[in-house]
Amino acid sequence: MKKTLLVLILFIQCSIYPQFNFNLQITNGDFDARNPFIYKDKFGFAPRIFFELHTNENANIYSVKYNSDNFSFEDTVAVTTGNYQNLNPVYKTFSGLIYQTNINGNWDIVLIPDSSGTWGQPVYLANSNNNETFPKFLESTYSYWNNDSLNILYRKNDDIEFLTYKQNQISEEVVFENSSELSYTEFVGLELEDWGIYSGYYAFAVEEDNNQNKNIVKRFKPYNGNWQEKIILKDSCDCSGLSVQLSDYIAWGLVYSDTVAGEKKLFVMEDAIYSNPTFIQLPIPYDGQLSEFDSYQTLLVGKSPDGKPVDLQLYEPHTYLVEQNGTTKVRCSLRDFGFWQEDSLVEVSVLNPHLAIGALGADNLGFAVYTVWEDRADGHIHLFGSVQHVSVGNVENESYANDFVLYQNYPNPFNPSTKIEYKLLQATDVKFNVFNILGEKVFEQNFGYQTAGSYKINFSGKDLSSGVYVYFIYTGENRLSRKMLLMK
Repeated sequence: MKKTLLVLILFIQCSIYPQFNFNLQITNGDFDARNPFIYKDKFGFAPRIFFELHTNENANIYSVKYNSDNFSFEDTVAVTTGNYQNLNPVYKTFSGLIYQTNINGNWDIVLIPDSSGTWGQPVYLANSNNNETFPKFLESTYSYWNNDSLNILYRKNDDIEFLTYKQNQISEEVVFENSSELSYTEFVGLELEDWGIYSGYYAFAVEEDNNQNKNIVKRFKPYNGNWQEKIILKDSCDCSGLSVQLSDYIAWGLVYSDTVAGEKKLFVMEDAIYSNPTFIQLPIPYDGQLSEFDSYQTLLVGKSPDGKPVDLQLYEPHTYLVEQNGTTKVRCSLRDFGFWQEDSLVEVSVLNPHLAIGALGADNLGFAVYTVWEDRADGHIHLFGSVQHVSVGNVENESYANDFVLYQNYPNPFNPSTKIEYKLLQATDVKFNVFNILGEKVFEQNFGYQTAGSYKINFSGKDLSSGVYVYFIYTGENRLSRKMLLMK
């Protein structure tokens, strides 16, 4: 599919919601809660917070769910048990939970499949005599429609490997090989579909030589092809905190921190799948050392019609760490409390706390997006959180392809009817589909050949249950999609 330009402007109404505590303790008890993870479900499909529960020398994976009915968190639930260490949980809807375990003496990687909310039997994905650690799913722009295989990156001793699990068969390939001259300290992955010659798997890593010079590097593996040669995307940097941030299937960036005038600042590398990416410093209004950027969906980077970045703004929920004079602070939003322009920097006493952010459910105020971090309480390390509601109905959203424009439905949320508009820039065949969050098609209509101009669809959800749906417009060469929320 030809490159799509995304122009997103977010207008969130500000009201004061007195029922919310700004700084909420999520876990409590005679244990340490570490390393939170939230799957970034783009449809607000009520995922859980996964974390490590540490007691004495042991650690197991637990989860906790947000109850949107009473705006509170439920009791923690054990996912793994045993007198050993299970660490680094990473979850993906309809795939399952992956983590590393030392049950066999060294570090192995295990998958617990998730079938519609029911845990399956554990599967060892990597259990050689080597140490296999830090498993990561490849971020995907179509996570709900591409479930025929499971693809991860992980570290085997000092190498970075790519693993595919498909029909009970496992294949592994070395992507970045450690040597006496080069080592790889961080890595992330991305999978893209329907991008023509750019469709396939991407692996990004921070590469360091013996003189401690760092580069950000990339390798690409097309579908049914081999890994191509390594490409240096950014050389001679002091880069760290590498992460892939995705939004609405098509807009994404490679975010990292780098040193500027003696201070760590945050940057986004746009279009890293191409040969000439764009580098932009994020407009964060704080002095100090900045690191660990994470967001729900992603930062919004506007683009002009010729593809150049314009007026970069951070509208959507996001978080990061700020270190000032030896004190570490977590960035949270105050928009749920009536302060549109202001953030809150929450001081924490944990060194290098882990962060997570994501939508944990939907209520009558919109998606409840929580920033979660580690801090000390009652002699232990526990999870704390702050909420920011994102009202779907207040998003003006246009997506552009080379032959049509798709607008956000209105009203949104809706009950039971809503209007969907699109504009054809040239004559073409048009098809309209609607999917639920399970990827099941719930509506289809073929409009056939239409001339250039503006069109409106009156969509009724009277026969559908409440929830988030995704609507697609297909033309001869492209497809675009938006999400909508039916609330009965």
